[in-house]
Amino acid sequence: MGSALALALILAAGPAVPQDAAPTAAAAPPTATPAAEATLKPYVPSSASASSSSAPKPKPKPKPATATAGSSSSAAASPSGPSYLQPVAATPAPQPVVAAPAPAATPVVDTAPVALNAPISADDIETFTDSVVRALMQRDHVLGATVAVVQGNTPLLVKGYGYDRLSPARRVDPNTSMFRVGSVTKTFTWIVARQEMEAGRIGLETPVGQHVPADVFAERGVYKPLTLRNLMSHTGGFEDTSLGHLFQLNGAQLSGPDGYFRRHTPRQVRAPGEFSSYSNFGVALAATALSQTAQAKDVPSLMEARIFQPLGMDHTTLREPYATGPADIQNLPAPLAANLTSALSDGFIWDGATYKAQPFDHAIAMSGALGGSTTSRDMARLMSVMLANGQADGISLYNADSARAFRTPLLKMPEGYNGWASGLMVRTSPSGLVTYGHSGATLWFNSNLVIVPEMNLAIFISTNTQSGGDLAESFPDLLLDHLQGDLVRPPLMPTQAQAYAANKRYYDSLRGHYVSTRRAYGGLEGAITRLINTVEVTVDGDGRLILTTEDGISAFVPASAQDFFNPQDSEGSGPAGKLGGLHFLFPKAGAKAKSFETASNLMRYERVGWIHKPGTLHLLTGIMVGICILVWVSVVRGMTRNERPTEAQARASLVSAGLSLAWLAAIFTFNAWQGSLAEDPGKLFTHWPSGQVQLASWLAIVGTLGTLYQVATFYFVANETQRFSVSEGWALWQKLAHGLLLGYWVFYAIVLAWWGALMPV
Repeated sequence: MGSALALALILAAGPAVPQDAAPTAAAAPPTATPAAEATLKPYVPSSASASSSSAPKPKPKPKPATATAGSSSSAAASPSGPSYLQPVAATPAPQPVVAAPAPAATPVVDTAPVALNAPISADDIETFTDSVVRALMQRDHVLGATVAVVQGNTPLLVKGYGYDRLSPARRVDPNTSMFRVGSVTKTFTWIVARQEMEAGRIGLETPVGQHVPADVFAERGVYKPLTLRNLMSHTGGFEDTSLGHLFQLNGAQLSGPDGYFRRHTPRQVRAPGEFSSYSNFGVALAATALSQTAQAKDVPSLMEARIFQPLGMDHTTLREPYATGPADIQNLPAPLAANLTSALSDGFIWDGATYKAQPFDHAIAMSGALGGSTTSRDMARLMSVMLANGQADGISLYNADSARAFRTPLLKMPEGYNGWASGLMVRTSPSGLVTYGHSGATLWFNSNLVIVPEMNLAIFISTNTQSGGDLAESFPDLLLDHLQGDLVRPPLMPTQAQAYAANKRYYDSLRGHYVSTRRAYGGLEGAITRLINTVEVTVDGDGRLILTTEDGISAFVPASAQDFFNPQDSEGSGPAGKLGGLHFLFPKAGAKAKSFETASNLMRYERVGWIHKPGTLHLLTGIMVGICILVWVSVVRGMTRNERPTEAQARASLVSAGLSLAWLAAIFTFNAWQGSLAEDPGKLFTHWPSGQVQLASWLAIVGTLGTLYQVATFYFVANETQRFSVSEGWALWQKLAHGLLLGYWVFYAIVLAWWGALMPV
């Protein structure tokens, strides 16, 4: 039903228009809570935390780097923060298990690289960041950004750029401007998880369900119990349902975590532990379980007591402003204090002519997964402690065992593939450095946290505009490239032996359409997310794999290891920047690839059959439009030729004409809804299910039921003749045409049902 939809929350942007949509706090604290806050169990460092020296020392591993970029634009400067933490030796990543090396490329050195773990010039960092961030803000129309760069105990840069509000205009202050960080919040949750593991109140293999009230979350018993290891590595087996409820713009409709879980718990569609498929729900479930084991009042209170207050992160919170009194206020955490509400940055979109401030995107029910708001100053503090293996200035955030866990992937993955180090993403930068951290996004904000143990360096960036995703994603890599010497690496090229003609059978086994496992698996949401998340793999004559997605097109070249492919341009735009390398999986030798995993390991892509290809749906829909138009041409032609059909045939003609209108209305209503997403992709999350898409589904159901009626009465249409004149009635070819018409309509309805498009509620 129409072309595929873009889920990307990135739009183009430019000059600003004054508008202030920041909500104000007006709600009372909740009264119904899991446990009294006074009973919250404090974090008590275990014996392993007494000496962080037990953590392994870093091993320098210089690797080729790639090019950088930079130019200029306006920004708001702010002083750097003080030095406040003592350095402790960083912990390196474990050695990978499976090798998937890229073909060698000869780097060209533009400037001298910084020695690994050597002191870095704060002036150099600021000069580089000013030029690059300003240029990318101008290019992508980003109104505000906040940045922190830390080496050990030294904040090299803590700075704000642009504006965080427009009515009145207010510059971004790195000390007080609070940006929404989305999934970077998961870092807080996994730190508390390690604390609870150190205390022995939960373990990696502990069934999480035993720490959550049964009326809130209960496993069906189909699979083995869900464990903390599954949630940390995103191997819980959940589908991904998020449309219409992950973010809430209406503060009056907020609900507490318990009510949200009862209504929106996704299905487990595979056994836990099979493979990673990113799940916000899984992390929110872990946060809820941790609040129970720690006897915390709620998840925001737990994070305050365990992380924010000990580190002096006084502008970091999981609380939210409630502009109006939500109906479920008694089950919600206390709202954000007024002084912090005023410090929140607005979120913005660029509409092609001006910046527009947006409502606060609430996520309180999922606060442990994506509800955090913070400043670059506060994140500099946290990053310094993480670089120091959790120990600094007499503060113990976690012990040496946990420090090692945050550098040790939970999953056995190929080299350069993310194995989820106790929930942190493991990634190899284009310059060859192994990094740990997490990226995140809300409807309007985009953020990135990157920790580089080999350089004792950490980077945080957040933007307050929907179009800031590329800036948040690319800046850490650009900075690391710069520090590695601005190496320029040419694009990878296939060899002659890897050309398509020499490997036709193998490449043909890879070609096809694949759908992401990070989607809904049923209903109308399943149809839409399947349509959005289906990608196509093709091969060109040189042996390059071409991956076409909603985010664009990227080329991949064969790696030295069988069935692995690396991005041709490691710093190029498009899907390669988000996915990294590709690894194809086969059910048996000589068969077609059944799926592929990516270096980011956020999901798998599984091969789909002909019926689930978006192109198939588009083709069938185009034919459907043509047939429905022909039905009306036939009706008009029959009236002008004074045909005399039988009573059943006349009735069938009228019903077919009406059904044609229903089918056409369904198709064009859906296409109109789809077109509206081009102007604001965020509507897919905030206005679901849309009245338009539901109407399209209901109209298709009307068309389907009417078609079934026509099929049931086809016998009378084909056999009835006038009593006194056998010459009257439809000719044989007209009866055959009517039968073929009904056959195609039935087939189209079956295809829609197979996709899930006939389930409007």
